[in-house]
Amino acid sequence: MESWVYFSPEPIREDVVRGRPVVVIDVLRASTSILTALDHGARGVIPAESLEAATEMVVKLGQDDVLLCAERDGRRVEGCDLGNSPSEYTPENVRGRLLVLTTTNGSRAILRARGAARVYIGGYVNTGRLVEALARETGIVLVCSGHEGGFALEDAAFAGHLLHRLAATIGRDILPVNDGAWVALEIGRRSPRTPLRLLRQSAWGRALEEKGFGADLALCAAVDAHPVLGVLRDRMIVRAED
Repeated sequence: MESWVYFSPEPIREDVVRGRPVVVIDVLRASTSILTALDHGARGVIPAESLEAATEMVVKLGQDDVLLCAERDGRRVEGCDLGNSPSEYTPENVRGRLLVLTTTNGSRAILRARGAARVYIGGYVNTGRLVEALARETGIVLVCSGHEGGFALEDAAFAGHLLHRLAATIGRDILPVNDGAWVALEIGRRSPRTPLRLLRQSAWGRALEEKGFGADLALCAAVDAHPVLGVLRDRMIVRAED
């Protein structure tokens, strides 16, 4: 199986993603929040690139069961229903509701990958379910959301974790095509067995702890806690049928 890994959305090549499945990764915290919401019964999540676009979408939908979810610099935007902490996406808050989500990094990465054959949402919380979906593919593209256009250790480490777990499942090596895939595999090989330790060491993980979101790191590091397959369909992320 061939693999490409991009550490931010900007370098994505259309010819690479076209016809291949893409996994968008934002471990801290958009991926985790989206997958938590889907596992807790949300109807779907619509990613929006800006707060203005998200607000317009909510107004356009005009439904009482639509929630405006927005985060900037780690914190919930004032006046919005939810932020980007997975702890907010409880069954009581999201079951049966449609979420419009804009975040600093993750929602933009999802929108950049729309030219792919399929776009999945990936995080430690759904690794096993992702592996099941990808095991029969001949090539995959992993797109890290990164942080403010740059490298994010937690996303790169998860990309490596996913590739190693996929290789163990299919019983053969994953062939890295670009430099990013080589680096992700090496980071995955060197990462601690417990993702929480790595998340706490990462720059954004430390920043989230300083902002008072330290408890979120454990939620984001909980491997297979939300075994759902989130897939982008018609601009909305929904739970794929089991």
